[in-house]
Amino acid sequence: MLACCVAGSHHWDRYEVARVWAPQHLCCFIIGENPGAADSEYFYAKPESYAEDPVDVRRRLLRGLRDERLIAEPTLEAFREAGFLFDHGIRCSLPRRVVRAEHRAAMRYASTRVGRAPHLVPFLSQAPTVWVMGHIASNAVANACEAAGCDPFPKKRRQISKPPYPGELGPGSKFFLSRYLTRCYDAEVSNICRAFGVFARARSISAGSSNFS
Repeated sequence: MLACCVAGSHHWDRYEVARVWAPQHLCCFIIGENPGAADSEYFYAKPESYAEDPVDVRRRLLRGLRDERLIAEPTLEAFREAGFLFDHGIRCSLPRRVVRAEHRAAMRYASTRVGRAPHLVPFLSQAPTVWVMGHIASNAVANACEAAGCDPFPKKRRQISKPPYPGELGPGSKFFLSRYLTRCYDAEVSNICRAFGVFARARSISAGSSNFS
């Protein structure tokens, strides 16, 4: 049993994400909230049909990236081939009431469950662009960067539902900050993905990458 929760293992390990789904060249690391309740479908559990994808964040993210021509098609394979990787600030499966409490605490960078988020550190260090979705992810990334000396993510309280977000954390930052896609209306998801497309292409030009061309 894991020390952080009552599960025997996290979905990340069960689905062998690091081996099966990590891209050969990581161009963008995306951090979400948590995998949902224990019986929720996981981001990297391939659906029978992407046209009827039951995982809200995956459906919205993949279609948004496809619409922005950042991936060839809205599939996990295309997501990986374009250099994307998705993880959660909290890897534990949690009831919705617990996630709500952690979300409120994370707005003050006071979530206890994100801890130092060491699972994020290797990918935060490697990725030239990082998309941070929501307050729980912000709390986790700030803690991980603080502990490991990665690019700074200041613990500043932000209204991420209002300008200048969605957008870069600050001038020249590799961090793009937005609301968690499951907390948005469809029109807002499109706006967020459009803003991320501008951000990603600007960073790829300076980094000389072809993935976001």
